[in-house]
Amino acid sequence: MKKLLILAVLASSLSACSKCYECSTDFLLTDGSGDSLGVSENVEEFCTAEGKEVEDRENEGATCRVQ
Repeated sequence: MKKLLILAVLASSLSACSKCYECSTDFLLTDGSGDSLGVSENVEEFCTAEGKEVEDRENEGATCRVQ
């Protein structure tokens, strides 16, 4: 009984803290001579319990949303 209670508390604490995000960033495509070829989008999905990690990505120009 004690092991089950400890396991339940541990599982709920781990799942409650982490959120998954999708962050997208536009970047410029260029050819070998530096001429612009257009813009592309980079999308990253990640999970974290650290709000600072999301804030840092947004400060670098990414647009993030909770999944």
